[in-house]
Amino acid sequence: MRRIGTLAFGIFLLIFLAVVSAWAEDQKGERGADRKDGKKLVLDKITVTETRYDNPVTPIDTRYGTQYNVVTEGQIEEQNSYDLQSTLRDVPGVMYQSKNLVGSQTSHSLYIRGRGSSHPSSDIVVQFDGAPRYGGLFGQVLGDGIAVPTIGSIEIYKSPQPSRFGSGYAAVNILPKYMKKEGQEGILGFSGGSYGTLDENVSAGLKKGPFDVYASQSYVTTDGDRANSAARQQSLYANTGYQVSKEWNIRFLINQVNASTEAPMPDMIPNTVNGVSWPGAERYKTDTLFATLTVSHEYERASGYLKGYWNDTTFDLLQELTNGNQYANGTGGLWSRQKVILYGARAREALHLWPGGEILVGADLDWTNLKNTQRTYSGLPPTGAGAAGVNGGKARRVWDFPDTRLLSPYIAASHTFGRPEAFHVTPSAGLRYFNHDEFENKTASQAGLVVGYATTDLKIGYSRGINYPSPVVLMNFVRTDTPVANAGQYWRKIKPEVVDHYEAGLSHSWPRMATVGATVFRDKGSDRFLAYMGGTIPTQFNDHIGHYEIEGLELTGAVTPVKDLEIFSAATWLTTDATGANGIESNHIPYTPGFQFQAGAKWRFLDNFQIFADIQHLRNLYQGTFSRGGTFNTPQLTAKDKLNDITLVNTRISYRFDHAPLRLRDSDIFFAVNNIFNSDYEYAKGYPMPGTTFFGGFTLKFN
Repeated sequence: MRRIGTLAFGIFLLIFLAVVSAWAEDQKGERGADRKDGKKLVLDKITVTETRYDNPVTPIDTRYGTQYNVVTEGQIEEQNSYDLQSTLRDVPGVMYQSKNLVGSQTSHSLYIRGRGSSHPSSDIVVQFDGAPRYGGLFGQVLGDGIAVPTIGSIEIYKSPQPSRFGSGYAAVNILPKYMKKEGQEGILGFSGGSYGTLDENVSAGLKKGPFDVYASQSYVTTDGDRANSAARQQSLYANTGYQVSKEWNIRFLINQVNASTEAPMPDMIPNTVNGVSWPGAERYKTDTLFATLTVSHEYERASGYLKGYWNDTTFDLLQELTNGNQYANGTGGLWSRQKVILYGARAREALHLWPGGEILVGADLDWTNLKNTQRTYSGLPPTGAGAAGVNGGKARRVWDFPDTRLLSPYIAASHTFGRPEAFHVTPSAGLRYFNHDEFENKTASQAGLVVGYATTDLKIGYSRGINYPSPVVLMNFVRTDTPVANAGQYWRKIKPEVVDHYEAGLSHSWPRMATVGATVFRDKGSDRFLAYMGGTIPTQFNDHIGHYEIEGLELTGAVTPVKDLEIFSAATWLTTDATGANGIESNHIPYTPGFQFQAGAKWRFLDNFQIFADIQHLRNLYQGTFSRGGTFNTPQLTAKDKLNDITLVNTRISYRFDHAPLRLRDSDIFFAVNNIFNSDYEYAKGYPMPGTTFFGGFTLKFN
């Protein structure tokens, strides 16, 4: 009934918006009519191409009937974000969980429309400059490996889009900073605040003629709001390009990041598994070296690129405390190291061979080289399932995973009938083929239709998402101390997961005044795969009986009621239904809020002052992990897993100034307050988040 009510409300809203849009067309007068000079006005929004808005809630519509959101560098600055996850806090349908003031941890931590709580193997792909940059072994986001000062903007794809990305149900793509305008600049930023939090960054850029270069260094650290909650991150970054000719460009990017985040002790007795207490405090270290080399071109009828990438990441999980006591020599305490090397290539070409038409063709080629090593601090053999008496007395266990290769070529085509400023129709279709050297090959399709008049658009689309497991799903088949006979025979038994995504959206904009939109969507998933983490070898690795569905409604709006005042808001309703192979049904999935609300406002006053404020509200939220180990049962979430509703209000006030003698331009001094009303909240039971926190600092921009 609840899902029926949600869809009914969504249909009502679509009809309502259509009526409002028609009324607006009648009332707009000269804005849409012939001008006195006899020329037609050209409206600002070109509905069948991508249009960028200056807020994180208004989605960008594409000619393929799909949408994505963008968080800009300016918005990240206004939010006073110190880590990757917090930069996404105002994007509708997106949430994150943490136990720290700054920094991120292992396992799942980022969620998009009910996706992301699975472990191992993430449903969400994190990319940097269009190339994979995440924990390829277990699928962690590994946000510590991405420094905020290197981010130019972020694209968030909240549904499968085969013409945009490959394996996964959703994607986050960070667009890196580089020099875009002729000239030179230098930036010095420093801020500090509650709990010993300090952040400094220095960058410099030059663009002269065909050559450009941008380089930065940053360091952020915090003591944390409680014991064992400190974090730090250091980044070195360079991005340089050369315009070989009017049409051709070559660009090289390299980034090294070293980070560490501690997980605090819970304020309750740790849970036990098989009589063994999980460690109460841990520390995570992320060291990553990332590089891309891109050759791109742009002609009148064709544009595209060829990109090669390399991602070398070492991720350490170190157990620090158990039940509040430091590990001593001769006791347990594990140190687990994941060695992740991701490398490959991207090729993409957009062809405009006839007026109104577009053909996209491309391919992604990805290799993985993965290894996991587990040691003890004491030098004694690791304990736990399968270790005693089998490890041969060695002080370490090694999982040497097979190298994998995934090739996924794709093609998509669309054509616009009519004119953007009048009636227009754009049908589209696309296909991506997945060829994997270890798992079953798959095909994902998409189809879309955009129908609109001027700045009003109706979008209807279907797409299939394919989620490939990483080799960790057969973790205990590849342990070097306990090899399973003929382990290779099990690889081909595991199918990738499939989700069918249906979406419809209606949007309208009043140029330079306001935008409104509504989107209804439904995900239906099947073939959920199982990870063999230990114990009896499963008889099957995919659930052919169970299923899961996620349905939602998303409303967005932005308005500029008066000059220098911008307001945005968004609301998302989600309903879920999951059934396991055991027939047990659940209407709760971890970290899938029943209702989510985000809003913000930016006001410029007294010429040089600006105040930004935003709010996030989450309701009917459950903690937990959608585990892929054990059996194909639905997560048995109970009242003890339900989190209290979360409402956070934050603000930042800044004073912007120029100073010609020092060549300062658009510099600022700011003061920020997070969690203004000192709300008590937590994303995981026993891990309360900080109350009201204060920050202040400055940014000097030399031009």
